[in-house]
Amino acid sequence: MDGPMPEISFKKLLLPITWFGSTIFVFLITLFTLFLSFTNPNPHVTDKYSIFSAKPLVLGASTFSLDSVDARAAMLDNVFEKFNCPLLGTGRVFVEEADKNNIPFWLAASVAFQESSCGKNTPTKDGVESYNAWGWGVYGKNVRMFENWEQGISTVTEYLNNRFYKQDITEPCEIMKIYTPSSNGSWCSGVEFFGDIISNYKTPENI
Repeated sequence: MDGPMPEISFKKLLLPITWFGSTIFVFLITLFTLFLSFTNPNPHVTDKYSIFSAKPLVLGASTFSLDSVDARAAMLDNVFEKFNCPLLGTGRVFVEEADKNNIPFWLAASVAFQESSCGKNTPTKDGVESYNAWGWGVYGKNVRMFENWEQGISTVTEYLNNRFYKQDITEPCEIMKIYTPSSNGSWCSGVEFFGDIISNYKTPENI
């Protein structure tokens, strides 16, 4: 005759049940995480727009190298477009002349912003446009005339290099003391302000 069945401990049953339940739970969490990663591979990229879009200036991660002439020219022309500047389309000229003369690509453009609202308020002589957006060589009725924006950019950029950068005068407020000594400081503040806007212009992503 068989003896009595051995008593099964509840504690012995609890351990494998707990292990099995934990394993199933971890497996389900893993599956759910994988599902989310495939359905939204890049959740932080939610706003794509072209560098030539009408959205406001954005400070953020750039998708191009600032060493590129095209990149810096696009930055300048985008800022010119945002401010409705007559200088729009001359970004490449500013960059190429700046590189040739070893000055920051934004400097001559920033001076133009400060002196003439980026070419909006240029002097004329006998009704003829001067294309002088820099207030350079303008004294009373004397107005330095340029044939076009390109000539003005080239001439003023070369001057900024020869008169200042070659003499180790590189700070806008030090340049101001010679370029426009009567200024109370607003000139260099304006140049620095627009220099920051231009040099920090970024686009999240081109599409």
